[in-house]
Amino acid sequence: MHPMKSIKHIIVATSLLGSIPVHAGTETTPYIDESSALSSYATGLLLGKFPGETAWDRAWSGFTLYKNDDNQVLQEFSLQGRLQVQSIFGDDGDTFNTSDYKAAGNDETVWGDDIESRRARFGFKSKWFQTWKLEGQIDVDVDAHDSSGDFSPYKDIYDLYLTYAPVDTFNLSVGKTKVKFSREQEISSKEILTIERSLISNTLFPGELTGAWVSGKGIQEYWLYELGIYGGDRVREFSSFNEGLVILGKIGYDYSSQVGLDTAVASLHYMHNSDPGYVKLKDADFTPGTSPSFTDSIALTNDITSGRFGLTTELLYGFGFDGTAEQSGIQKNISQSDVIALSVIPSYYIANGLQLVGRLQLANSDAGNGITVPSRYERLSKLPSGANNDEKGNTYASAYMGLNYYIYGHKLKLMNGIEYSHMGGGDYDGYTAMTGLRFSF
Repeated sequence: MHPMKSIKHIIVATSLLGSIPVHAGTETTPYIDESSALSSYATGLLLGKFPGETAWDRAWSGFTLYKNDDNQVLQEFSLQGRLQVQSIFGDDGDTFNTSDYKAAGNDETVWGDDIESRRARFGFKSKWFQTWKLEGQIDVDVDAHDSSGDFSPYKDIYDLYLTYAPVDTFNLSVGKTKVKFSREQEISSKEILTIERSLISNTLFPGELTGAWVSGKGIQEYWLYELGIYGGDRVREFSSFNEGLVILGKIGYDYSSQVGLDTAVASLHYMHNSDPGYVKLKDADFTPGTSPSFTDSIALTNDITSGRFGLTTELLYGFGFDGTAEQSGIQKNISQSDVIALSVIPSYYIANGLQLVGRLQLANSDAGNGITVPSRYERLSKLPSGANNDEKGNTYASAYMGLNYYIYGHKLKLMNGIEYSHMGGGDYDGYTAMTGLRFSF
């Protein structure tokens, strides 16, 4: 069997293990018999043992097939995944909604006319021999059919990587992963506080790439770092490493204990892209993303929490690219100017489980058309055509206000938000209202 097909079948097969019916039980913390590899301390769906203090805890523990920290071979094997659905309505003189997003070529991910399946992923995570971790997820094809009409829940490999983690100060990983440039991208979509990330953070995001990276925290107690090298092409499975490189480096400092905050981390990110603007050829079942049209990018971030309050502040700078790039097999001219952006995200729990979130974005480019309004969702607006009347501009400002209701933490929550955006030098000035449900395990 072709190795790529084998990987896909392994991920799908291990994910389907969660459908095995098992009689549910409850578990306290019993005496641990360390002489047995499968001691009575072991829990998991396959053993019918569901630990947790609440019914929610016990229900979510069912996604863990097996867990025993004292087993010297296998410490954990769990399913992981997420389903995120949302609906939107916007107005920029002309109104737009989820049905317009569907009509713009996204009919496979919209249920009916009003519900977008924003993300659907399924996979596993595991820990072996105390120091090795193997995990992966597929993007699920929510209409469950490929281009030929055959049944297929598989869309692409979102991530799949192996990590050697003997200590917190040194983790070495290899495989495919999301390249987390900027603080907003570091935070999983399961835990971001706004329905969508900020414009420039998404503009500079290089995607899910194949490579190797090393990271660690607790260096001399306070320092953290990351260094990774990746193939530059965004592909359905794994890179062939013949389309340039993306290099990402980070250094951070945890100063929470010095200022008496719950968490406080400042960090500097630097990313180099050797082939900006590259796009791989599209195939029948996968549309590759475009590599950012920037040679180098810098992010200066600060993230703090204290009690009910949180604040994420980020300054981003992208060094634009002027030249040619291969896009879907054709050489195209690119003229991308430098951009600079500030993003500020405050949050506050106004009651238990009820969180108020804001965000201010300010962005500027050197050239008149250096910034493009977000594809989600302002680009759905029926903008008039013309040299100076389009979706591009030289400044961008937006203000977001949202209310999140946590049913079971970040694992099950409702999110609502409204964002006003203005494109200076372009033709967008309006708002987008968004509502969504987030489920993850």
